[in-house]
Amino acid sequence: MRFRSKNSSYLSIALLGLVAIAVVALAAPRFLANLRYLPVEAALKRYYATNEIPSERLPVLIRFAKQAIARNDHYHFHDGLSLLHLLRAQDVNTPALERRPAYILSMEEAASSLARAPAQTATWLRLANLRWLLHEEPETVIDAWKMSIFTGRTAVPYANQRVDLGLAYLGFLDEEGIAMLRDQLLLAWRLRPGSLVHVLSSRDRNLELTRRLIENSDPIALAEMEAWLEKLP
Repeated sequence: MRFRSKNSSYLSIALLGLVAIAVVALAAPRFLANLRYLPVEAALKRYYATNEIPSERLPVLIRFAKQAIARNDHYHFHDGLSLLHLLRAQDVNTPALERRPAYILSMEEAASSLARAPAQTATWLRLANLRWLLHEEPETVIDAWKMSIFTGRTAVPYANQRVDLGLAYLGFLDEEGIAMLRDQLLLAWRLRPGSLVHVLSSRDRNLELTRRLIENSDPIALAEMEAWLEKLP
């Protein structure tokens, strides 16, 4: 009996060891991917704090993000790579002929990220803007624009961009899209009128489009917008 008990203990220990090895083997790629991605995370945080593109480090950071994806195909890494390609496209140091390919890569990585995790408001809006910049079909721009609203209707930081893009594509919007644009317009006006008025000034200075949207539903807001615009130089 003692012999059997000892063998059972050895077997249990061996099984626990195999389980531990399996757990480590499964966790290692994710850990190594996160480790490789740390410089990318830090660089993006620094960019958002300073608004300065890390021009010289972009090629290295792009390589790090790709290596992280190779180890762990996670949506967060694709989203970061999309942002890096976008920064490269916007960087004044990037040769003109390389900017459009960088925009395309940013668009592709945004789509890859969303395929893995659709509930990303900012990424949907980035995809919509990239499709607009690249002159993709209006339906594809509007689809991404709508998804940005569906996944975060009250995300105030994105309302102005949604209004700007929505007004640009007003002629292509169906009834649902028009209702969504009207909602975003009034939401942005209630919460951030000072910044929205500049969007209206550049996109719809005479409020012809805006009037079509809210003249019947909210004439008071329309009058307020007219008054604010009159004060602008």
